[in-house]
Formats: sequence, C-alpha cells, structure tokens
Amino acid sequence: MKRALILILAISTLAVARHKKAEARPGPYVFIAKSSAQTLKALLFEGNLSEGYTVDSDDQLQFRFSKPTQMPVVDAIFMASSMCKGMTTKKVWSYTLVELNGTTKVTVQPVWEYPDDYWPNSN
Repeated sequence: MKRALILILAISTLAVARHKKAEARPGPYVFIAKSSAQTLKALLFEGNLSEGYTVDSDDQLQFRFSKPTQMPVVDAIFMASSMCKGMTTKKVWSYTLVELNGTTKVTVQPVWEYPDDYWPNSN
C-alpha cells in the first residue's frame, strides 16, 4: 500500500519536476486522501509492519518506521561505517497526517539514517 501511494505521488512529482528541473526532489512528498486520518494510519501501519519495518515513534498523527538495511552502493563508498561491521544503516519513513473537512493531508519523508555522526540525514 505504501509503495503504491509513493509510486502515484512520485509519478506526479516527476511530471511536475520535468517542467521545472532535471531531477525530482527526494522528499518530503505531500498528497491528499479522501479518507480519515485514522483509516490511513491503520493502512500505513499494516503496510509498513508487513514489510518488516518497526515503529520508532507513534504520536497521534505523526509516526515513524525504520528497517535496518544495506547502505546504497554509491553512499557506501564515502562512508567510514561501510568498513565497520556492526554499524547499521536504516531506511526510515516518517509520516504526518492532518485531517480537515473529510480529507487528510499526508506528508511522507523517506530518508536513510547512517551511523556516522557527520552525515546530514542522521537523527
């Protein structure tokens, strides 16, 4: 479900990006759904948990999932931690839901978390 939503958003983002610049932005992605925030939250939890992600934080309408995974090859070349065993890279998905008048605005921020302190996407 998450991948389908991101794919739809990515396609529309790429269409807009072609007119403005050569590359699409890495996120955050924002889209509107005609569902309640609680319904979307349940679907997002189900999809992420079934894909092996764990819940890092769960506030009422802000939540975050992560999963340890292999670092992208291009980034691994420049990371000191790629040479160190036991240092884990994580793929992270953060969501913020805002419900208003029967629609929900969903903001999705995909990032890589690297174990190195100096990497800009580390939290």
